[in-house]
Amino acid sequence: MKRICIILMMLHAVLLLHAQQGLPIDKLFQGQIIPQERMMETKVRGKMIAKYQLSYFHSLRFNASPTETRAIMALVDLGNPAIGSMQEKSTMSTNTTESLMVRLDSQGKQNRYLCAKVNKKNSKKSEMVVIYMEGTLSSLEKMKEILK
Repeated sequence: MKRICIILMMLHAVLLLHAQQGLPIDKLFQGQIIPQERMMETKVRGKMIAKYQLSYFHSLRFNASPTETRAIMALVDLGNPAIGSMQEKSTMSTNTTESLMVRLDSQGKQNRYLCAKVNKKNSKKSEMVVIYMEGTLSSLEKMKEILK
């Protein structure tokens, strides 16, 4: 019984690592654009997010230079060209804040979402949050309501 539990935990860990794989933004989640030590990472699965019709939530929060910010926003905007185009896209901007939300092609019954928010602190530094989510949630409009 103990072996089965260990095997299931290892399988679960492997599945978590492959959730956003195949997306251009995966480079960020792997620490290839912003080093891991500069990011605060949050991963959630299970009952805590099920009430939002989500099964997986993976977020990164970090400070970025203008060059890093542009590169990351371009990757979010690309969506998933290897599989197909994005299904929906929403952008919002103010003088100091920029948000981009993308609904990617579904994987089976799971709808996938990618969101990025930039809060420009000054000309040399921005605070960024990038979120990847999966679940049965059906639209970006509902996603906006959840994130408010």
